[in-house]
Amino acid sequence: MVDDVLAALLPAVLFTAVACVHYGIDAVGTTLHVATSVVLFSLYLYVFNASNQARSVTEDMANKPYRPVPRGLISPTGAMRRFWCAMAIYTLLGWLTGTLIWVVLWQTVVIGLNLWSLPRHYWVLKPVAMGLGLVVQLAAAWQIVAPPNTVIWSWVLTIAVAFVLPMPFEDVRDMDGDRQIGRRTLPLSVGHWPVRIGFAVTMTALPLALYLLLFRFSHASPITIAACTAVVVIASWSAVIRSLLFRTAPADRATYLIYTFTYCVVISCGLVLF
Repeated sequence: MVDDVLAALLPAVLFTAVACVHYGIDAVGTTLHVATSVVLFSLYLYVFNASNQARSVTEDMANKPYRPVPRGLISPTGAMRRFWCAMAIYTLLGWLTGTLIWVVLWQTVVIGLNLWSLPRHYWVLKPVAMGLGLVVQLAAAWQIVAPPNTVIWSWVLTIAVAFVLPMPFEDVRDMDGDRQIGRRTLPLSVGHWPVRIGFAVTMTALPLALYLLLFRFSHASPITIAACTAVVVIASWSAVIRSLLFRTAPADRATYLIYTFTYCVVISCGLVLF
């Protein structure tokens, strides 16, 4: 659950907070916007997890036995009922917050990936779906406060591409369960070493790419820009080292957590760079 919060909830809430700081929103307004973001992106996370868990019982028995369905706390049918109820509430909240276009796009992605896609197509569809998910997440998080402008779109698209490229590493930790259900992921197709190397290369290049494409255009002081870049280096290169040296399933889960933490660090840099 920690990785879900770091990947789907916290970055969005942080980006809403960045928007509030950028526009000089007062304390009361910021509190309301951030609270709205927490609720909206809790639903963003819930609709994905509920539909995913309803369809992935066999995989979760192997990889994530702590989830409600494998533990017998709810049935797959019950998970789907909760999913459709959450979808209705999510749609209503999207309309009320002016983020409906992003809510509908994410709902389409979730249904397509979790309910309609075939296991053998998963390795192709998941990166596209997750890339769209990152765009939806950041665009909606900013939209809660104000429509994204050109600068914000450059951040949204750059960050989405930068973090979707190393994302296949997530499936390294789940290879056993994916193999049991016949799901074709990139690690199962090409082996875990090519995926580890790809992850290491992209995460090594991440700080330089973010500096060249985003950070250096900030009006913040050179020291602030350098400090942000250094923090991203520490976080991303820690994930690189772990991915290559520690290769057990628990170690891979911890490495993935550092990857999601790096994502949060990059979003947090916006607090001082915008």
